[in-house]
Amino acid sequence: MKKIIITTIIMAIMATLIGGVLMVNANADVSVTVDGNKVVFPDAKPFIDENGRTLIPVRFVTEDLGATVEWNAQDREVYITKDGVNIMIRIGQEMILVNGRTKAMDTKAIIKEDRTYVPIRYVAEELGATVGWDASTRTVIITTVKDVEPTPTPVKKPSATPTKDPVTGWITVEEDLTWVEYSMSINWTVDNELLNKRYDAAEKMFAERYGEDIAKEIFAYVRLKQTRPYVLEYKRFKMNSQFITVAGKGAGLDIKVWKEGVILK
Repeated sequence: MKKIIITTIIMAIMATLIGGVLMVNANADVSVTVDGNKVVFPDAKPFIDENGRTLIPVRFVTEDLGATVEWNAQDREVYITKDGVNIMIRIGQEMILVNGRTKAMDTKAIIKEDRTYVPIRYVAEELGATVGWDASTRTVIITTVKDVEPTPTPVKKPSATPTKDPVTGWITVEEDLTWVEYSMSINWTVDNELLNKRYDAAEKMFAERYGEDIAKEIFAYVRLKQTRPYVLEYKRFKMNSQFITVAGKGAGLDIKVWKEGVILK
């Protein structure tokens, strides 16, 4: 009989102690962070209800989740709106209405000390946030900014240097200069075969502009320059009332058709 009484007393003490611990834990402060920033509750504090859900003052929703809140005192309903999401929670009922669709909750919104409290997980998740719980610090962790994969920086490819045509790319033509009607420059190259191709192309261009006869006369002289050291002496040609001059030295060779009226002495 004594053993039974002692056992009963011990169990009662243990129950009291466990209950006290649970009560202390239930009443301990609950913290809330949004995107890493701790939320300050100046008066009404969040708490964990008998269903193990964290309830927070509805004002928090407007200030830290960026939603708008309206209170219908007559029907005791809370309306929460953000980015096209419309939420309705009725006080004392285990349901949440989201864009006209009813969803069940395992707890309910309440009014405590004239403040309206709503279950944060249901509201935050419907508004597109994620909710976590750190038991060691009793902290509700809300994340509204979703991880965005960084946009890869485009690698700028080096622009390819345009390759000059080995023949025509080294023939430069300018027209209507101050005293010169037509100017042609030909770059010399050590490759004699390529050099003569340039001369052929230049002669054709010149002939299309001034005729084959004068072109043959001019380029018969031009073709004398086959080596870099060879100096093609300055020479004048006459085409009707215009002068044409040819000169070449080093890697350059110039042909100029002077404008009518220009007299070269």
